[in-house]
Amino acid sequence: MELVPQGTLAERIRAGGAGIPAFYTPAGVGTPIAEGRETRSFDGKDFLLEHALRADFALVKAWRGDRLGNLQYRRTAANFNPMMATAGRVTIAEVESIVDIGSMEPEQVHTPSVYVQRMVACPHQEKRIERRTLREGGAA
Repeated sequence: MELVPQGTLAERIRAGGAGIPAFYTPAGVGTPIAEGRETRSFDGKDFLLEHALRADFALVKAWRGDRLGNLQYRRTAANFNPMMATAGRVTIAEVESIVDIGSMEPEQVHTPSVYVQRMVACPHQEKRIERRTLREGGAA
């Protein structure tokens, strides 16, 4: 198991998708996480070497995708899914709806089809995470 700050994790995934093998970050310098790892000083400040992350399979959830595999996300799905799709050797997208080619404007595409190898259509189902309960017969 490896403990990684969320920002560093995001950058490791992004770097993997961009083909960057490693990068330096100030996060973790001087902590037990840095013990035994390569550090380097730039302009008098120490940085820790972080290696990029690649995945054999990337599973992403998209709002919709066209038949070529271009994907569009909604809400918080746009936070990590686009970069994870680029870091996977095989990206499998679960999409709520598959639309015809040309249905999405180019500026609406968050992940281009070149990064997507498979799509699975899974229509949206409401996911209730809260249940409203009331006491019977009286005051709260």
